[in-house]
Amino acid sequence: MTNGYNYNALNNTLTISAAFAKKASKVGSLEYNIILKLRKDFPELTIKQEEKREGKKSITYAQMEAFIALTRNAKELTAMFERVKKLSRVQPMPYKYVKTWFENLFPYYSEQPTFDADGYVIDPVTLPNMKSMVQEVAVANQTMIVEAKVA
Repeated sequence: MTNGYNYNALNNTLTISAAFAKKASKVGSLEYNIILKLRKDFPELTIKQEEKREGKKSITYAQMEAFIALTRNAKELTAMFERVKKLSRVQPMPYKYVKTWFENLFPYYSEQPTFDADGYVIDPVTLPNMKSMVQEVAVANQTMIVEAKVA
């Protein structure tokens, strides 16, 4: 529907976009005249507005940070998140890079969370690997600190 409307001769239906409908509401406009002509040619014409498409909702960096803050290892994971955001700057699609990292680490993000006794989100998927990941990040952060002091 590149011009804002689509006429289907099989079911005698005119489907119009919201923008086309708005323009057609002005008497004498091109869109108004198109509808007038089609109604004259096809008196039984049914006009309907195009259905809105539901886009995939994206998670924001703030939402990612808020979720990370609910994890037991929030401090380490937040540091990792910041490093991933920095690394993403050289990627062709920085947001997608960070989002992919987040979704790989928290594939259960969009599900109903389960909390432990201390109020932290329980990670049903990556919990067995989390300790080793956090240790790797801690070692990497210590290495960076030592390297920064030496330089």
